Amino acid sequence: VLIVAFSAGLAAVLTGIGLVLVWAYRWFARLPVEGPLSRLLPVASALVITLVGLALTIEAAVQLR
Repeated sequence: VLIVAFSAGLAAVLTGIGLVLVWAYRWFARLPVEGPLSRLLPVASALVITLVGLALTIEAAVQLR
């Protein structure tokens, strides 16, 4: 029963994400793609993810002591 419920929930979430992406495509198509922000945004995103990962790693290392 739990596997069926999990699978149905996962299917619903993935379908919802797909529908949101189809809807958002029309909205994002209107945005300008050129410019300094479009070049810096992926770098900033990667930096944030790296810093969060580093913070979690340091926190886990401290707890191991």
